[in-house]
Amino acid sequence: MTNGLAMKLTVIVGAHGQVVGTAHHVEGEEGSGAGGPIAGPGQSVLVIDVPDDAEAAGDVDGLYRALERIIRSGTPK
Repeated sequence: MTNGLAMKLTVIVGAHGQVVGTAHHVEGEEGSGAGGPIAGPGQSVLVIDVPDDAEAAGDVDGLYRALERIIRSGTPK
């Protein structure tokens, strides 16, 4: 957690629910340019509030496994 706020990630999810990429989610200001990860064919983009246990995973594989559990549970924000 940073400053009492949950970290938000933009997550690219494959057709079978697997995480294929992440990026820190940044709220844009109105009128600013848009950018960020783009889903490919059969993929989707989710913005997820990352819980402390997932944030503390220690490595990318652990983070992706934690994110996949969140996605399967249907609780992304």
